[in-house]
Amino acid sequence: MVGYAFEVAHLRSAVAFVGAHGATDLAAWQWPPIYAACCLVPLPSHAVTVLFVASSLVHFAEDFGPDGSIALHSLAGLAWLVLGAQRGLEFMLSYLTLLHTPAHYLRCWRRRRWTALVLAAVCTVAAATVLRHVHVIVIGNAMQRVVVAHVCTEHCVQIEKCK
Repeated sequence: MVGYAFEVAHLRSAVAFVGAHGATDLAAWQWPPIYAACCLVPLPSHAVTVLFVASSLVHFAEDFGPDGSIALHSLAGLAWLVLGAQRGLEFMLSYLTLLHTPAHYLRCWRRRRWTALVLAAVCTVAAATVLRHVHVIVIGNAMQRVVVAHVCTEHCVQIEKCK
């Protein structure tokens, strides 16, 4: 399995905020088959990680375009190589906390996805409560698959709202 241990004891609030933004998917009618496919289709571990990185590149392009996404991922990779995995993950968490998640919620607001925003708020509180005693999160294949499912679900929501 490809997994990354991420020390989060000092970052619990940010992890709760970022992690809960995926709960907006629960307000989309498309989520059950997408999550089932992404989470249950048998794939080799490295293929899951490749899909995870690719979906991250595509998803963050919603914020600043493809060039911005490539630049962001390049900076995160550089931080990872020079400063270590923990700092690379902290860099990405900073981006997710300060830019991506607020932009995601703004997109939900503009699309009048009120239920999605309420679900995310409730899940943020729940996640903060659960994470009180968590020190390390492993970003393994299961979590990577959930991220791929989130990206696919958001893509479907975006396409539907554009019709």
